[in-house]
Amino acid sequence: MRDAVRQLRSVAELAGRDLLHEWRASLCLALAIAAVLAPLLVLFGLKSGIVDILTARMKSDPRNLEIVWRLNGSLDRDWLERLRANPRVGFAVPSTRTLAATLDLAAADGKGLEDVDLMPTDTGDPLFGVEDAVPQGLGELALTHEAADKLGVSAGMSVEGVVYRNLHQQRQVLRLSLRVSAVLAESVHSGWGAFVSLPLLEALEHYRDGYAVPELGVADGASPTSGASRYARLRLYARSLEAVPGLAESLRAQGYDVSTRSKDIELVKNIDHALSFLFRLIAGGGIAGCVLSLGASLWASVERKRRDLALLRLVGIRNTVLAGFPAIQAAGVAAAGIALAFAAYFAAAEAINRTFRADLSREEFVCRLLPNDGVTAAFLTESLAVLAALIAVAAVLRIEPGESLREN
Repeated sequence: MRDAVRQLRSVAELAGRDLLHEWRASLCLALAIAAVLAPLLVLFGLKSGIVDILTARMKSDPRNLEIVWRLNGSLDRDWLERLRANPRVGFAVPSTRTLAATLDLAAADGKGLEDVDLMPTDTGDPLFGVEDAVPQGLGELALTHEAADKLGVSAGMSVEGVVYRNLHQQRQVLRLSLRVSAVLAESVHSGWGAFVSLPLLEALEHYRDGYAVPELGVADGASPTSGASRYARLRLYARSLEAVPGLAESLRAQGYDVSTRSKDIELVKNIDHALSFLFRLIAGGGIAGCVLSLGASLWASVERKRRDLALLRLVGIRNTVLAGFPAIQAAGVAAAGIALAFAAYFAAAEAINRTFRADLSREEFVCRLLPNDGVTAAFLTESLAVLAALIAVAAVLRIEPGESLREN
């Protein structure tokens, strides 16, 4: 065993010295590997970077997680609780009828908006960032960017909410002082809208329906009916992009008319599949050509050194140990090619990312190769190089010690 290890060490040393002695040929082989591997690394980096950007942007936009309720229905509390317990659900809050979920708003300077859409919200609402204050209770609301801009207000200011109803053949007006708890970013929600707590939305619906609403200071009207509350709509968000299709299909199977941004999600998946197919196609052709070229070069090298290798057999080097000569050279050439390829990749990736830097955030890269992918590429390259050396290994195994004596 020790003798075999010693012989293998000697063969490895000879293989390395031979590569250095024929450095021009070795460099050409390394450049050939780099010429195939570098474009593949750039292509894979572009695939990963572009798909990662699209996926990250979709995940960062909570609207892609939303499952939109199209029609008013009749949802009870028990059903809502079961829905919230579904692991695919990230956020769910019920809402009142569409016609009852509006409010006129007026700022202190006289600017106003009519029929502003009201949407329910609660703690954990994905539309609200960490720094945004979710409105609580009956005296707060959050405005969309367009609504706040039209009213000329910002977070911390107050607006007046106005609601009308006809009761006992008289037109009644309810005025509420509401504090603006937050102004949502324009990218989060477009249009004139306001987010309020569910208790405030329910209280406004009761007021419009002609009930007395003591919590809003309204004593006139019928007494609220007792019984389990039912809701007409729902603001619903899936826990992840992957959960959106399944959750939507589950609701449709129960007879609810819902819609999602599934087309946008499928578009990203299709782009990923298309780029993966192109990568496999180009990589397959390039790798096949590189393996054949390297294998042929190593076989030719063995044929040139046939007498020298036979002499090594004659002095006692085992046939199986000597077969490692071309395999070791293949691994060495591949290592040099990998180093050159990664150097070219990093230069190309830097140039590409600099070109598109103005359109990207600090965490985004158009061309990005993950460490695991880089290690995998290097390992596969080394493995294929050694595989390519099998042609030369077979030639070495056929060398007889006597050839060193027969040839001049």
